Amino acid sequence: MPVGERIAFVALTNGMTRALLSLLVVGSLSGLITLRAQNGPDGPGDPGAPAQQPDGQYEPGRAVARISVVNGDVSVRRGDSGDVVAAAVNGPLMIDDRILTSSSARAEVQLDAANMIRIGPNAEVRFTGMDTHSFQVQVAAGTVTFRTLRPGEAQVEVDTPSVAVRPMQPGAYRVTVHEDGSSEITVRSGEAEIDSQRGGERLDPGRTMNARGPAADPEFQMVQAIPLDNFDRWNDERDRFIENSQSARHMSPDIPGGEDMDHNGQWVNDPSYGQVWQPNVGPGWAPYQNGQWVWEDYYGWTWVSYDPWGWAPYHYGRWFMGAGGWAWYPGPIFAHPYWAPAYVGFFGFGGGLGVGVGFGFGGVGWVALAPFEVVHPWWGRGVYGGFASGALVNRTTIINNGNVAGAYRNARVAGGAVGMNTSAFGRGGQITALNRSQIQSAGLVRGVLPVAPDRSSLRMSNRAVSGRYPQTAGRTFASRMQTAHVEHASFTQQQRGMEQMSRGNFTRGAAGRGGFGGGAAESHGWSRFGEPIHGTSNGYSRGSYGGSAGGSERYNYAGRSGASSYGYARGGQAVRVNPSIVARPNSAPRSSGSGSRGYGGARPSGGGHASSGGHGGHR
Repeated sequence: MPVGERIAFVALTNGMTRALLSLLVVGSLSGLITLRAQNGPDGPGDPGAPAQQPDGQYEPGRAVARISVVNGDVSVRRGDSGDVVAAAVNGPLMIDDRILTSSSARAEVQLDAANMIRIGPNAEVRFTGMDTHSFQVQVAAGTVTFRTLRPGEAQVEVDTPSVAVRPMQPGAYRVTVHEDGSSEITVRSGEAEIDSQRGGERLDPGRTMNARGPAADPEFQMVQAIPLDNFDRWNDERDRFIENSQSARHMSPDIPGGEDMDHNGQWVNDPSYGQVWQPNVGPGWAPYQNGQWVWEDYYGWTWVSYDPWGWAPYHYGRWFMGAGGWAWYPGPIFAHPYWAPAYVGFFGFGGGLGVGVGFGFGGVGWVALAPFEVVHPWWGRGVYGGFASGALVNRTTIINNGNVAGAYRNARVAGGAVGMNTSAFGRGGQITALNRSQIQSAGLVRGVLPVAPDRSSLRMSNRAVSGRYPQTAGRTFASRMQTAHVEHASFTQQQRGMEQMSRGNFTRGAAGRGGFGGGAAESHGWSRFGEPIHGTSNGYSRGSYGGSAGGSERYNYAGRSGASSYGYARGGQAVRVNPSIVARPNSAPRSSGSGSRGYGGARPSGGGHASSGGHGGHR
């Protein structure tokens, strides 16, 4: 008799384009530039961090996931504060966060570029383990589909009150948890091991397992797969949308979110950087202008873009003004991308003291980093650990009278530097483009931006929380996976620590005579001529020359030789590195992206940035 016809429950007993990334440069440029193209940052107070761990901030369990679809009333219960905030597309999720959906709502969360979970109505999903190579989620209520698109190194577990589901290969795994705690697991494609404390069973494609009872002694029943419904069809549509992405061909397979770039811009060949992406935007647009700053656990100030495509271009890669307008350079295909809360340089401008700020500027400004410019992290274990212990260390340097346009190439583009009143930063304030006079005598911020958050800084959307959500307090789960334990500093501790930092005395450097914001006052490690300078705050050497991305180079307007090195680009004109830094062959085949790869969070990409993530880096 076929197993699907059995009625009795039994005890559970036994689970391309840039193939090689050629570098064509004047002189003998080494492969170091490849690593600097999407460089990991130097950690605050640790400018000599080793290259294999670029920012020195990785901490297991700090991967970052992306909310990629929000339909209806979807909310996030934050793991650090317990606050319930409205979810937003491009909002980050971290360990111990929860997704809540009301009736008729749906959501999708991309854990990395290969693994995602789609969530149906009246559901609660808890993210209990997030690392570069492991993801653990608990389904407390409702229906989800866990989708793995291609083989990889990530270990995945989906826990229910009775059993743990472990996908064994790429496929679609549907899990429903009913109000009474019983669960229904269906393998649409792939293969899964269903584990309990008493043993496990393998679940093949086209089969459904019903499970009930406590995790210590559950029962199960195997039947034919339940019929397809609208939720399954929506999952199939999302699969086709993601798998048909053209943008994924032009960037690292570890970077998620490329599918949303396809219809919002175009890929073009740039003589300096190869394939770059140009968004469809109007005049006066600039990167990091359409969105808001949100305070996130461990990572601090994090950019949440309102642009539907605003995940990959704001948490990976670099921006620059090309011949056709603003363009995003994703970095080398075969190097690990690093997630960051944002790739920007911060500075203070204007007089007066902002609310809760002690660095003496009435405004906070920022500018998107250009290729090969170094990010100075304001996040990481060196900062975060001090919040819980109270042993805060000064991790901020402000370079007074800094030349923003000299330190950051994109600040030379009209409208490239943006900012807002300090008292409104992280509180939904209006972002405006800054003019040349506003940034001439700014204070360049290195390390932690000394602006303290408040409760409004936790919101990733201005939408009010609404809807009724499942009540699942006290629900326990079956589990087999051992994930990294993560200690949280409460939001109150983080806020108090930032307030203390904002009132402190900061290390203040003098601006260098060359206009590079402190260049004369800085020292650096041993470096080679014609290559990036190790350990400097901006990666430039005023005295070196040649084709190095890190050396002092001449930046000219497109078609205008001899233009001022630090002038502003007129609208539509390119600020270009001369000579070209990077060129790639256009005919090289691209890897399929399959095979064993890590997708992580702050992770070295996948999900975090220096944290494992950063889906990558981290978060």
